[in-house]
Amino acid sequence: MINNFLFNFSSSYKDGGLKRVMAYVQWFNSHGGAYFIVNIRMQKLLCGYENNHYYYINSEKTEKALNRQNYLKKILNQLPFQPDLYYSYGIPIHSKIGKINWYHLSNVLPLISHSEYGLPLLRSIELKWLGYLTRKGYKNTDVLSAESNYSLSLLPSNSKFSHVLSPNGSDEEIKLFSQSIEYKVNNIAVIVGTVFYKDLDSSYNIFLRLQTKNSKLRLVVVGNDAMVPDKIKNDQRVDMMGELKHSEVVSLLSSARFYINTSKVENSWNAISEGIFLATESYVSDIPPHIELIKIIQADNYELNNGLIHIKKSNIAIDNLDLWSDIIKDMIKALTIGDNVYK
Repeated sequence: MINNFLFNFSSSYKDGGLKRVMAYVQWFNSHGGAYFIVNIRMQKLLCGYENNHYYYINSEKTEKALNRQNYLKKILNQLPFQPDLYYSYGIPIHSKIGKINWYHLSNVLPLISHSEYGLPLLRSIELKWLGYLTRKGYKNTDVLSAESNYSLSLLPSNSKFSHVLSPNGSDEEIKLFSQSIEYKVNNIAVIVGTVFYKDLDSSYNIFLRLQTKNSKLRLVVVGNDAMVPDKIKNDQRVDMMGELKHSEVVSLLSSARFYINTSKVENSWNAISEGIFLATESYVSDIPPHIELIKIIQADNYELNNGLIHIKKSNIAIDNLDLWSDIIKDMIKALTIGDNVYK
């Protein structure tokens, strides 16, 4: 029997959001099914998971920015029941929708100041508006979750809420870290991601420092070239790769001597996990989510200096990482609906 759970992933079709929606779709498809609101770009990826029911959304840019959620009103009118659970992935909850209403924080930028992250003005305004709507929606929410303790600390601590730490599952990282494939180590340092808060200037400076001791080292940058400063793009020692398929990124990281990530802010530690699990050595910023990962993987033998964590793959343990199935089971254990406890 299909679970009366309604999951709203309508803004998710890449990166961590893509991983979470696919994990939930696959798990619930094998456990009776559930109802999913998903982005139209996900349609081809969801073929074969027929035990679930899907509502595909292609919101206009203006409607998405204003967060009107007209699509949600139409969907709720079609449902013959009130959902036992309404789970919203990063989308403000405008009204009481399910018997339990669950908000998951998927991006910390709407809830923090943007002054030090170099965001474009229009994007900053959009995020502040989203933050306002998110806070306004707390009154309609029963459960708050986030992917790191840092992100969870940004949500209200009022006892009226249940608080759940719900990180991304590490199935892929565990598999990649454990596989026996031996990659030839190339003399490259790799940066993955070029959005503004990644602080590429600092990453580039680390590369320059490493090159003083390794003159043939090259820097490889993966991501949107338009966001990369000219001084980096024009350096003859830098290879601009643009946006790559995930399999190509994995192959690149697996053969890298160094992985560099100097992000100023992150929602979760998954943004760096593949890099530090695959590259021979890594240099990452000491922001709270990154520190959390270092503790989880019991990497006692690392260097912390001038805002940077230096860690070697050989010092990493993966015993405390969680699978997606465990994350989802923990979510269900947190639900008490009427006299029913979902297990």
